Amino acid sequence: MLSGRRYLLDLSPEQEEMCEEFGNICRVVWNTALEQRREYRRRGAWMNYVPQAVELADAKREHEWL
Repeated sequence: MLSGRRYLLDLSPEQEEMCEEFGNICRVVWNTALEQRREYRRRGAWMNYVPQAVELADAKREHEWL
């Protein structure tokens, strides 16, 4: 049987801010990728991981915050 454990994470204000920023960045990337796939489907095309990964790598070069 699996048993879970709970831990209390005590972050400093700086760490809390950094975690919030990372979460926001992940959310933006996820939502952008999801919307891109939906748009491709509306047009009858298909978008999968490989071209999106290439686009993400390009975006990382253009946008320092990624």
